[in-house]
Amino acid sequence: MKRNFWLITGALIILLAALCILRVSPFKLYEQDIIASLQSQQSPTSITFFQIISDYGKYINIGIPAIFLIIGLWLKKKNYTRNALIVLLAMAFSGIIAQSIKRTVKEPRPYEVDSRITQYSVGGSNSFPSGHTAETSVAALGFMILLFGTPRSRAASIPWMIIMMMSRIVLGVHNFTDIIGGFVTACLGLYVVYNLFEKYAPGYKDPVSLKI
Repeated sequence: MKRNFWLITGALIILLAALCILRVSPFKLYEQDIIASLQSQQSPTSITFFQIISDYGKYINIGIPAIFLIIGLWLKKKNYTRNALIVLLAMAFSGIIAQSIKRTVKEPRPYEVDSRITQYSVGGSNSFPSGHTAETSVAALGFMILLFGTPRSRAASIPWMIIMMMSRIVLGVHNFTDIIGGFVTACLGLYVVYNLFEKYAPGYKDPVSLKI
């Protein structure tokens, strides 16, 4: 791996560690105030909307690269197969990173420590970082950079990522720091997996290159 790979990977790890420190600090009390205020402004319709996004978003995140993978294998399009595998494996790797941090930091979710905040969605393990955000961010970045690489894909992927992030906050299961941590986790996972593929399975005319 080139020197830049280790510098960027190290920077992302340091940023993730800094967010972890911020998450366990008293700063979370200010975040909880904002979450409580956001929830007080929601209607049953908006809560249902965010629940649908949160609960069923994974079918989009995993389904689209899975379709690319199937098409690539069926039609023998190596670029489709390779890029779909990068996105899917980056999701898995980001999930492993997120779960490892969750079980190490063991930070409770907002609704568990603040009676003003209602739990509107299922929360699995601990709070930091957000696994939903990590998964969706890998998917969105993958759609923009690897699978589609078009202005329209960017116009659709960025709002999709932001809506998922907001859903986890409004539903009371994550703080803002969790969300940012999930995004950094996604960047780390995707960057590492992409560069491993670049080293051991070079690409075939990728729409955009992440390699530095």
